[in-house]
Amino acid sequence: MQSKRNLSSFLFSVGVHVAVLAVLGVLQATIVLGDAAAIIETIMAPEERDREEFEKELDDSQEIAETMNFTAGSIQSTQVGGSSAPLAQQTKVEIDNVIDEPDVEIKISDTNLPGLDQLGEDLGESEVTGEVGALVEGYGPALDRLTQELLRLIRTQKVLAVWMFDESESMKDDQEELKGRLHRVYEELDLVKDDAAKLNGRRKSRSGRDDDALLTAITSFGAGFRVHTPKPTNDPRQIMRAIDRIPIDRTGKENMCAAILLALKKYGKMAGSRKVCLIIVSDESGDDGDPYLPPGVDRVEDALSALRSHRSPAYILGRESVFGNFYAYVRWRHPQTGRIHRLPIRRGPEAPSAEQLLYDGFRRRFDSHMSGFGPYEQVRLVRDSGGIFFQLPHEEENLNDFKRKQFAALTMREYLPNLESRREYVGEVSKSRFRIAIREAIAMLNPFAPQNKALEIPENEQFVVDPVQSTTKVIARIQQIAKVLQVMALAHQKLEAVRPLREAEPSLRWRANYDLMHSQLMAYRVRLFEYGIALGRFGKNMPRLIPTANPPHNRWEIRHGSNKLIMPDAAQEKALGVTADQLRQFHRQALRQLVSVQETHAGTPWAMRAEWETTRQFGATFRSWYQPPPKPRPKTPNKPKPIPVPNL
Repeated sequence: MQSKRNLSSFLFSVGVHVAVLAVLGVLQATIVLGDAAAIIETIMAPEERDREEFEKELDDSQEIAETMNFTAGSIQSTQVGGSSAPLAQQTKVEIDNVIDEPDVEIKISDTNLPGLDQLGEDLGESEVTGEVGALVEGYGPALDRLTQELLRLIRTQKVLAVWMFDESESMKDDQEELKGRLHRVYEELDLVKDDAAKLNGRRKSRSGRDDDALLTAITSFGAGFRVHTPKPTNDPRQIMRAIDRIPIDRTGKENMCAAILLALKKYGKMAGSRKVCLIIVSDESGDDGDPYLPPGVDRVEDALSALRSHRSPAYILGRESVFGNFYAYVRWRHPQTGRIHRLPIRRGPEAPSAEQLLYDGFRRRFDSHMSGFGPYEQVRLVRDSGGIFFQLPHEEENLNDFKRKQFAALTMREYLPNLESRREYVGEVSKSRFRIAIREAIAMLNPFAPQNKALEIPENEQFVVDPVQSTTKVIARIQQIAKVLQVMALAHQKLEAVRPLREAEPSLRWRANYDLMHSQLMAYRVRLFEYGIALGRFGKNMPRLIPTANPPHNRWEIRHGSNKLIMPDAAQEKALGVTADQLRQFHRQALRQLVSVQETHAGTPWAMRAEWETTRQFGATFRSWYQPPPKPRPKTPNKPKPIPVPNL
């Protein structure tokens, strides 16, 4: 009886253990045979590590390498860097007392992802969709990256690289620097010819001509388009000599889009056997991508369509766009007269159209604040053709009011401009009353429009010490100021009318546009009120205010720039339409709003521009002097011709 009980207990125990083992077997099979694999990752910090393991500088050497390593092509990127944003985010690896004991974390992920042995292989042309903000420290790092792009392309297909150089005089130094570095690039690319031929299943021919993985054509553009290599070549010496033949275009025109079309027309027939890529080197955004063209004309889209049809990526080595403006201005001193000229260069804007005032309260903007983004035309061509926009550092020390700022990359991502076609851009803007009001205010104060020539008011003006002559000129200027103030008031009213819509605006960029413009218009009105009040006050009392001297002063001028505000008298209140109390209130509001822009949009070009506006004083000053009559100059039979003002 006892043995039967022991047998039944034994059998029951065996059955339970068999059931448990069966369940464990099923669980084990589920983990092993499931779709996702278990990958265990641990992070252990040893006591000492070599800094070279996690810190590496970009290679800027001009020495020719003896071996080459392949890297994968760039992935799709919407990163747009600022003028001084870091090239790469640095992370400190060692942190004391972070890991007291090892932590183990299990992550379920797909084990079918490519391994380390596959990361160096090209993932295909569709993988590269354009990078619009590759920040580089100079031509050296840019050419290193460009070399990797050419390596990626020639491993699958023979390539024709068409270099397109801007013919402006400001690019001559850049061309000389590039020559020294390009020799290294082509010598290194020569190392991979055999490897590229093997990958493409090609055999070397006796002449070697047909097996050249990379051929190069050197071209240039200004008002026209020139070819400096009769036939594409692989000889670095011919390439260097061709760069030396690039002329200087004295017209000051850079028709980049037309040059792209002509380059593809000439070399596009080779697209069947070679990958044609364009490499554009220019410090301007081009003159033929202007948004103010006849309806239906968009040369940027024409050039982009040609790039797409030939499957040709465009790589641009360019500069950062001026913030919200079409032009940057370079100071140039005339060697004969000594006069300072502001020469415009096309460098913007960063959006399909100007989204900021082109007016500074007196005349067209001459400041050169940077936007943190590349020019719209170039960035759009690069992004949608699968190329890269290399944003080079600023080397133009004679750009007026140039001030480098660091724009945090994460902050600037919230202010990305629209890079779609201008037709799509206008369609999107037309759906918003808020954005329409901003664009209408810009148009009303556009100093480049022919109907707005009366907006130009000199910030400093000279008069003769003659009550009759000066009074007539002063009255005419005050009448002009009154008309400009009326236009400013209408533009300000347009913005005030859409103020309730600001919080509903989804784009932080457009809200920043509104905030800055609203504060600027308030400040500009105060400055112009002060200018008109001071001009009228001094013009009326000019004879007795000019000091008597020996010889007596015969010239006086008014100049913008004083901390002291002058309140209007009764006649001026009527003429300018502002009272003393209103003027004080406008002044306080302008300063308060400019500070608010700096706080709300800190670390952006909008805050930088608002900070600059606060440094501009609101009042006006006067000075007088004696100007002697000009001395007679002797006539010279061989008088040299006057030097014309150059076109940049």
